[in-house]
Amino acid sequence: MNDIDIGLEATQIAAGIDRFERETNGENGILDGEGLIPLYLGQSLVDERIYTGWAGIESDISGLAARVAALDDTPRKMFLQKLTASLSAATALFQGATMSFPDKLTTLVGIPAERISGDFLDRLADELHTKLDAAGVVGGTVRERVVAWEQTGTLDPDEIPGVYHELMTEAKKRTDERIVPTGDYWMDLNPVRNTHYTARCNFSERKMDLNVENRFTRAALKHLVAHECFPGHSTQNIFTVAAYERGEAPAEVLLCSLNGIPGVIQEGIGDQGVELIDWIEDVHDDVHATLRRYQSAVATQATWMLNAEGRGEDEVRTYLKDTGALQPARIDGRIGMARHPYRAPFIASYFYGNEAVRRVRRTVAGDAARWNRFVRALYGEAHSPESLCATTNVPYRSYGDSDD
Repeated sequence: MNDIDIGLEATQIAAGIDRFERETNGENGILDGEGLIPLYLGQSLVDERIYTGWAGIESDISGLAARVAALDDTPRKMFLQKLTASLSAATALFQGATMSFPDKLTTLVGIPAERISGDFLDRLADELHTKLDAAGVVGGTVRERVVAWEQTGTLDPDEIPGVYHELMTEAKKRTDERIVPTGDYWMDLNPVRNTHYTARCNFSERKMDLNVENRFTRAALKHLVAHECFPGHSTQNIFTVAAYERGEAPAEVLLCSLNGIPGVIQEGIGDQGVELIDWIEDVHDDVHATLRRYQSAVATQATWMLNAEGRGEDEVRTYLKDTGALQPARIDGRIGMARHPYRAPFIASYFYGNEAVRRVRRTVAGDAARWNRFVRALYGEAHSPESLCATTNVPYRSYGDSDD
């Protein structure tokens, strides 16, 4: 069996797990009915396996793992090994198994189980101070300066729809030129409240859900438009289905929204969205790019503190507020997610995905051939951070660049 056939088998198994878990656990399951694959792009393209019990699923995963292990050592094998481990971990959790937080990170999400370096966080904080200086916000702690910067540029609620439309129009234009044509696809704005997320791509409904309990600068709203739609999640979905239908992409790309290893690079694409379409226009965009990276690292650290070190929730909330300068609604969302038995380790997927995509993007920028290969790998293949670096010939590091 070759790696293309193995990828198809992995996709069929994953879709089968999703269907069986929904039918078996339903709203009482660990994911509250969301399922292993919140949006399965292979609905009409790849049939799922039909299961009647967990034993059959575990047997198929074991057989899949053996076939993957027999493949030649390639970036694709790297990814398929992590995908198989992720499916195995999800299956165990769906059955009520207990798993340590570090094991969830390494198996379910496929990223390192580690504390973020204090030196790295300090460097990011220093970079943020420098960029806030350039934006005319001087004096104070990171939190004091970020709050002042956000207050100065916060959009009034009645401004958001117009700015959103303007940003979506420009993002679509840049994505069509630099990444892939997106056709007539568009996302309407859908304000929501009382959610753990800041924004969400509702691809099927063609809506971007926006948690209006947060405050937004233009730079922050720009990031969310890029993350959720152009060139982020919606663009990845559009590109992926088209590439598979043309026979240019393996079946497992249809699992890009799977609650497992594919989500790491999916979130990396989203968090690097503004940079991928060369959309840093002014000092405020520059501030937000660094702030986003810094807050993602802080949120990852906070989740580790809560789940791996057993720190109290009050201490972690204070850390997110004072060190991370997160807004109250976002702190509530991160704490809620960090307390979830399945979703908690995925907070780190934003940080590690962003670091991987950022590292490769910065390395290949300016080389047209390498850039095109990078885009094909990002949108037309499924990857872990390690396999993305390997397939684009970029040395892998879990986070940080040597010139940061």
